[in-house]
Amino acid sequence: MNRELTFLGKSGSFGKRNTSSYTFIKDWLLLIDCGYTVFPQLQEQNLLEEISGIDVFITHMHADHVGSLSQLALYSYIALRAPLNIITACVEIDTFLTITGVDRNTSIPAFPKERYTRTNNFVTLIPTEHVEDKMDSYGFSAMINGTPIVYTGDTKTLKSFLPYLKKGSQLYTEASVSGGVHLKLEDNLPLLKELTKKGIAVYLMHLDDELRIRKMIKGTSIHICDD
Repeated sequence: MNRELTFLGKSGSFGKRNTSSYTFIKDWLLLIDCGYTVFPQLQEQNLLEEISGIDVFITHMHADHVGSLSQLALYSYIALRAPLNIITACVEIDTFLTITGVDRNTSIPAFPKERYTRTNNFVTLIPTEHVEDKMDSYGFSAMINGTPIVYTGDTKTLKSFLPYLKKGSQLYTEASVSGGVHLKLEDNLPLLKELTKKGIAVYLMHLDDELRIRKMIKGTSIHICDD
């Protein structure tokens, strides 16, 4: 099974490359999260060339997931003259964009009438548990280029995602050694192994200790997301 998503980074909160991934749906770029390291990577890898528009799914509002979103939005409107649609249910998104310089009332022609959407025709938002401060946190389920994708974002539980998994799905889940507000791999490894036996491809991301995690999954059918 070919992995549908390509990753720009797989680091945890304080790593060098924020966890973010992308794919192309025809000539549209689908980007998942846009942390502070992401916009420079998109430019460096020429991923913003010859596209008709951008869909960005935002899982939650921590900086390593949303830090360069306003930069990407302004670039798309001013330089690319291409629409950017933000798919999210995070209630803070509009305030964040406004205070970081993306004005809903801009006269730029490419600026969409609706800057973000809570509903769309291919992504099912999945609420999940992350931090205790009532921050909205979401993953999603989607059929992308014919492949069923389930993406957790930052989460400390897999419970809400299990009903969306089926044979042939690709599960992209965070994995942590330390646990806490992140998914502790040690506690969830038996479940992830069982999912692979059911024909579900499992890819780990948002890693806090890659070397230890690689040792923990050695000999299993679980993968690191950019292998």
